[in-house]
Amino acid sequence: MSKLLIAAALSLVLFPFAAKAQPVEVLFQGVINAKGKDCPRVTNINPIGQRSSGSAVVAAACSNGGRHVIEIKPDYSLKYISTCRTYEGLGGKSCF
Repeated sequence: MSKLLIAAALSLVLFPFAAKAQPVEVLFQGVINAKGKDCPRVTNINPIGQRSSGSAVVAAACSNGGRHVIEIKPDYSLKYISTCRTYEGLGGKSCF
């Protein structure tokens, strides 16, 4: 999947909530922290693929060195998948 297509998917996360839009980094940080992982600030995002369901899969790097994988579902909701270490260890694409 092209980076342009995933960038478009990331921007669409904001459209349903344009009046209350937050930077996608803040949304990803919230998903990571809600899973009990520590992420003071998301500093980098890397698209890493697409699932057969149409969901985009992205990696998010945190300012404290943590790296996490997040799914952007077709309805633009976000789901925490795992740490990058776990994702890569299970045969997933390299996060960064």
